[in-house]
Amino acid sequence: MKKAVIALSCLSILLMACSSLLNPSIQNSLKEVRTSKFLKNEDKTKTIGGIDANSNGVRDDIEGYIKLKYGNNPEFVSVYMQYAQELRRKLTLASDDREAYRRASHEVSRKMVCAAEIDYKVEPEKMYRDTMIIYALSVNTKQRKAESNRISSLVSGMVFTLPTEEHCKN
Repeated sequence: MKKAVIALSCLSILLMACSSLLNPSIQNSLKEVRTSKFLKNEDKTKTIGGIDANSNGVRDDIEGYIKLKYGNNPEFVSVYMQYAQELRRKLTLASDDREAYRRASHEVSRKMVCAAEIDYKVEPEKMYRDTMIIYALSVNTKQRKAESNRISSLVSGMVFTLPTEEHCKN
């Protein structure tokens, strides 16, 4: 039951991510991250995917943030990296195929459920904070926000189901 509630919450948060970024709490958290020791050299390049020098599917600045913040817990690093990877994959699809974005959105939501479970373990009162921070960092330029908005328009009105399999397995 708890996983179903978390999954439903994740789906609604994922669908409202852009408006959630206007939340003062998220904005304050993002400011803290940007001035913290955890985020180095935020990628503000004009490409949608940004810089991924090691070609692992995660933008280098976001990878650095995750590894610095959660480096002492490999499980956390793995889950947040998978979430960031799916976000980037979805942003860089560059397609007009609504079904492709539905599938990609489903994968992002599956990874978000896992990340939200970790958020809850770390700081229950700040559940979704790091998932939203990673999302905000993923859409941190005009081009990335525009692509995210285009994708949201493509999937608008679609129905998404909760994961039925164990969604937090690698």
